[in-house]
Amino acid sequence: METIQDLLDPANDNIAIAEDPKTGDVSLPGATLIEITDQQSFIELLRLGEAHRFAANTKMNTESSRSHAILMVHVKRSVKGRDASHSSENGNHPHMVKSLKPLIVRKAKLVIVDLAGSERIDKSGP
Repeated sequence: METIQDLLDPANDNIAIAEDPKTGDVSLPGATLIEITDQQSFIELLRLGEAHRFAANTKMNTESSRSHAILMVHVKRSVKGRDASHSSENGNHPHMVKSLKPLIVRKAKLVIVDLAGSERIDKSGP
């Protein structure tokens, strides 16, 4: 059986995979979830995860990953609705009433999978 280790928290090495039976959405409850708001933080977290990943030299590659890696990025963007102007019942412009449209929230999930090196053992060595 495969074990799932959190590369942002290597001590957390017994994470279960959960699938929502209605939507088919896959999640990793217990995995580290960090909210970021800038590109630099994203790059730093990628580097941290990569530093905890196991790689080794083989005869074919100077560095070959020895484990699969999954990066799940949840993106959420909120946009304020535009003002909508409504004229008063009699249609006079001096009595314009403004109302706000509701907040627009867009969500997406990006999943990137890097499979472990699968070189042939007779060519790459143990």
